[in-house]
Amino acid sequence: MRIDILTLFPAMFGPLQESMMKRAQNKGLAEIQITNIRDYTTDKHQITDDRLYGGGAGMVMKPEPIFAAVEDCMQKKGKTRVIITSPRGELFTQQKARELREAEQLIFICGHYEGIDQRVEEELATDILSIGDFVLTGGEIPTMAMVESIVRLIPGVLGDEASAEEESFSAGLLEYPQYTRPPEFRGKSVPQPLLNGNHKEIAQYRRQESLKVTLERRPDLLEQAPLTQDDMVYLQKVRQEKEKPYRLYVALLHYPVYNKKKQIINTSLTNLDLHDIARSAVTFGVENYFIVQPGESQRALIGQLIGHWQDGFGGAYNPDRHEAVSCVRLIADLSEALIEIKQKNDAPLYLISTSAKPNDKMMDYPTMRKQMREKGGNYLLLFGTGWGLTDEMIASCDFHLRPIYGQGPYNHLSVRSAAAIILDRLQGENFSRQPLPW
Repeated sequence: MRIDILTLFPAMFGPLQESMMKRAQNKGLAEIQITNIRDYTTDKHQITDDRLYGGGAGMVMKPEPIFAAVEDCMQKKGKTRVIITSPRGELFTQQKARELREAEQLIFICGHYEGIDQRVEEELATDILSIGDFVLTGGEIPTMAMVESIVRLIPGVLGDEASAEEESFSAGLLEYPQYTRPPEFRGKSVPQPLLNGNHKEIAQYRRQESLKVTLERRPDLLEQAPLTQDDMVYLQKVRQEKEKPYRLYVALLHYPVYNKKKQIINTSLTNLDLHDIARSAVTFGVENYFIVQPGESQRALIGQLIGHWQDGFGGAYNPDRHEAVSCVRLIADLSEALIEIKQKNDAPLYLISTSAKPNDKMMDYPTMRKQMREKGGNYLLLFGTGWGLTDEMIASCDFHLRPIYGQGPYNHLSVRSAAAIILDRLQGENFSRQPLPW
């Protein structure tokens, strides 16, 4: 593989002549050429930047010398990947490194100043890549990181080909901890499974440690990692050991809510809200689903429906529905839910409001999950019927969840649909948890 690096600061790439990168070049497995973009300027001062059109601070790298440098370096058009390093780019990953390894030639363009003229990106670049959500002075350090990641994947570069496959991200997980001699150092011992020579136990130990460290440091990777059922069981165990106990409750308010004219009203029951939210609640580990309805006649009707599924013919006819509706509590005022929750578990109680409209204290779902798992306590998730919870109710809550955004301006989900989506975001998939034993 040939790798060309176009830069304004060639001296920064001395590290590519050391260690594994040097061995790869000495073996003829990788050819790395450093090109000074200034060599392709046409003026005596070798100017490579100019002011921004439209005004603004800083300077932008000119297109002419970059075009000339790329065209001079390119060996086979169509089999060459031209890469610009930019904080605006796609995140560079191990998967991307494997993809780029298959190219015959890579040309890296190191940006500087305020960036590179957009026409370079539009006409030359095949890839715009970033190594993270932070800003550096130029693209030299990101380029070095990417080049090393790619070159070490070339067959023959590593002494042990298995090393590349066992390292972090190769199986979608972070790598397990490594130990060497002595077996004990300053009171710290090497884990026993690594000392007994049982290859099956060693493999299991390493897999579980990879899962554990990934959950602790990069839980986002678990979303796409190929996990087995045994992996899921182990992750659940780790979560339960790490998490502070918390309980999640749901309340559906028929009062106080708004109508279309933003008048405070009491809405009537929608039968599907009873069934569908109850089923979502049980699916996602909610302790209780409170239906808040102050109207006596409405409460009587809802009570009959609940009784049909909890104690009547419906429960025997459809046990799954019986199980779902068994979590429902019918109350006249939200304060009754607060009292019941406190009686069950005298831990801090936090109210979480929901709405189709954003406000200044809204919280995203990953942050809310982290709050629940790290702080513990009781959490009551409020949903409004009609045209949503009142401003006063939202203001009284401790947290307000970010609205559910779709693909366009339409934002009028039914409350049961919104409840299912929000519960899935808080408790679903790899974030699911078994009911706590109390």
